[in-house]
Amino acid sequence: MPPRRSARAASVKPASTAAEKAAAKPASKAVATKSTTSKPASKTAPKSTARAAKRPASPENEPPPPAKRRAAPKIVENGVLEKAAAEVPEKVKAAPAPAPRKAPGRPRAPRHAPAGGHQNPLPTAPEHIRPTPQLFVWGAGNFGQFGMGVDALGDYEKPKRNPWIEKAIQEGRFGEDDAGLETIAAGGLHSLFIDEKGAVWSCGVNDDAALGRITSNVPNPDKEGEFLDIDTLTAQPFPLQSLVDEKFRAVRAAAGDTISAAISDEGELRVWGSFRGVEGILGFSSGLRHQFLPAPILNGKSAEKFTSVVAGNNHLLVLTVQGGLYAWGAGEQGQLGRRVLERRKIHGTVPEKIVLGSRTHKAVTIGAGSYTSFAVDDKGEVWAWGLNNMGQTGTGFRGPQDAEVSMPKRVVGLSKTELGGEEHVVQIAGGEHHTLFLTSTGKVYACGRSDGGQVGIDSEDEAFKDAAFPDMLETPALVTFPDDDDPIVHISAGIHNNLAVSKEGALYSWGTGPQGELGAGDDSEIKTPKAIVRREGGSWATVVASCGGQHSMALLAPRKKS
Repeated sequence: MPPRRSARAASVKPASTAAEKAAAKPASKAVATKSTTSKPASKTAPKSTARAAKRPASPENEPPPPAKRRAAPKIVENGVLEKAAAEVPEKVKAAPAPAPRKAPGRPRAPRHAPAGGHQNPLPTAPEHIRPTPQLFVWGAGNFGQFGMGVDALGDYEKPKRNPWIEKAIQEGRFGEDDAGLETIAAGGLHSLFIDEKGAVWSCGVNDDAALGRITSNVPNPDKEGEFLDIDTLTAQPFPLQSLVDEKFRAVRAAAGDTISAAISDEGELRVWGSFRGVEGILGFSSGLRHQFLPAPILNGKSAEKFTSVVAGNNHLLVLTVQGGLYAWGAGEQGQLGRRVLERRKIHGTVPEKIVLGSRTHKAVTIGAGSYTSFAVDDKGEVWAWGLNNMGQTGTGFRGPQDAEVSMPKRVVGLSKTELGGEEHVVQIAGGEHHTLFLTSTGKVYACGRSDGGQVGIDSEDEAFKDAAFPDMLETPALVTFPDDDDPIVHISAGIHNNLAVSKEGALYSWGTGPQGELGAGDDSEIKTPKAIVRREGGSWATVVASCGGQHSMALLAPRKKS
């Protein structure tokens, strides 16, 4: 099997046919039968990390010229404020933390932001379901992104129950008795989990610091002079201890290709990893290549509090309680909503505010695709910007002049008025060349590339009748599901595949998934939504799902027997 790399690479218009230095495991490695343990193995010296390549090595370019007008936000570089990274310190001192909060037992009522112009509520933890939901995984897991240990790095064409997570639930590692995971986020080649205590766990590739913890040359506390095994430290989940130490109660997480972020129930934001551009690694900020441990961002912007964060391949978008938007990262396809000069691409890593038409428009919902960004304002208008070479922004496409939307532009047909006055968009998820929009009534609309089933609409559908381009929909069209009386409540988009969760627990999959991302067995392309977890009659009900670069995950709760 050829070595894999992240599918989240720089985008060009396709043909119309369809671990801090933790190295990659060979895709052909056989799955061993011995069980995994929660304690990392040790070694007498740092072993060679040479393994099958998964992506071209980042070119070691000269550092870009320093910014003349903008300064990078204050950050904590691996535990030290604004200090250039030469080596990872052995011991990291935790940042001052807010007062500890009790782990939730029962679901809490939403805590609204203070008065005075604040309109978005602070994020809260989801309801804790019993029996406890289990983690199921499918697709490519050869780099540890499933979190099942070094002996389970295979590919799975159908959802497989994660035994490591199941055992951790039984051992009480996620909180009180039977406590499990609250939410999940699949990245390019890594995964993030938030447990019922609010701790963030990570696993997968850590080459560019996406895991938020140190995984190489970690001393073995039990054996002096030895180091913990890097493979174990990346192939199974471990908590981000620096966040635990500062009592950061996470409730939201986002995972891009090599960038990650989390928001606490107090509205605090932490970010780690690195951004990659078309030509290779861009860095975390000016003068800093990697951010190995979670760092506060925008903490000097008048004490902003945050309610939501989303990630594209290599950019982040955050929403404040006051309805403000900030974007930063790689901006070569217009996804930052501002012009970034080619010779000053590092300036894109400085968060800057985005205006939706005028300053009177306040954002209430945000979303992202691989190279696109989206927002819904308080008047129900949907805005988009970024790469549009296949109509994925939903703002229309007439030719090459519309291939990039550099500033926020209204999406066609999805405003509150156009949807009938009350219905409005509540979630947006995008892939490389397509986008999904979920409305408050449980309907899903899609636009963008369609030749591989990405939009989930049959080619004979009315939406394609007068389409100017046979392989794409330049404006959103309605997606039809098998059970129209079971509304959709959650959506997720991968590179070319999608997942949707219904109110009654069905899980639908469609698009293109050559490495098992669809979870439908031998099917590598599904044109319209197909149920891989049934609405009723089965043993499991879907709670939430997430699509990554080459893998997919879902939390499934056992159905209560009648």
